[in-house]
Amino acid sequence: MTRGNQREIDRARAQARAAKHAGGGKDDGLTPQQRNERDKAAMLEKQAKKQAAKAAGEVKDKKGAPKPGTVDGPGKKKKKEKKEDLSALLSEGLNVSGKKKK
Repeated sequence: MTRGNQREIDRARAQARAAKHAGGGKDDGLTPQQRNERDKAAMLEKQAKKQAAKAAGEVKDKKGAPKPGTVDGPGKKKKKEKKEDLSALLSEGLNVSGKKKK
């Protein structure tokens, strides 16, 4: 156990790091209820601005804004419908699985 003064140096460095990071917390001097009320008011104001922009036709939301040239917006794929003639189905023997009868 001949570490010399390494233990004391490590302790001093750890205390310096702890002191540097200890003051990083957000302390605005409010109680949790006051903080909740402040956040609620900010959120209501933000929602009101967004509703006003939406009513005016200014959509700034990336997810909600439709891509140019599309009706449904981004990510919506339409299913391709198979339009088969009734006579074609009857000639195949009403085979639903898509395999032809031999």
